Amino acid sequence: MSTLSRRNFVAALGAGAATVWLTAEARDLLAAGKRAAVAAQAQAPFKILTADQAADLDAAASRIVPSDGTPGAHEANVVRFIDESLAGFGKDQRDDVNKLVAELRRLAGERHKGAKSFAALTPGDQDAVIATMEKTKGSHFGLLRAVTVTGMFANPEYGGNANKNGWKLLGFDDHFSWAAPFGWYDRNV
Repeated sequence: MSTLSRRNFVAALGAGAATVWLTAEARDLLAAGKRAAVAAQAQAPFKILTADQAADLDAAASRIVPSDGTPGAHEANVVRFIDESLAGFGKDQRDDVNKLVAELRRLAGERHKGAKSFAALTPGDQDAVIATMEKTKGSHFGLLRAVTVTGMFANPEYGGNANKNGWKLLGFDDHFSWAAPFGWYDRNV
């Protein structure tokens, strides 16, 4: 008989919640992305997130994929992608994202007395908060990681990955059309 700890159960629940972001329909991602791209260019107000929530999520996503010599989550408009997704296909995740932000703030307050937001912490303190979250609140960390990765590496048409920053980070060549021969199997026919 295997035992399932409460921590592992909560982490599994978080992983299930994160799959909404990683398995969304392409048309839903595309629609959210187009809206995110337009909103980012117009610097429109957020639809779902408050400015404080957006700042905390931007800071947290920027610790997952930092801007350290290369563009990171901030430059890829990950927070705009999250906001637009919560307004559309990810609307069922709004409570989870609110809990994620609340947990970031709670841990920030524990880390640095008087801190009212995660974004107000130094990068070192932010890293410590995220490390604590990863160890103690697996579902929140899993969601943070999932939304960051989705917004960072999705097709830019989906709103994140602005200026193809995520793809550039990976070295992905996005020609989407190639000329023959396509490889050894085509060349040797």
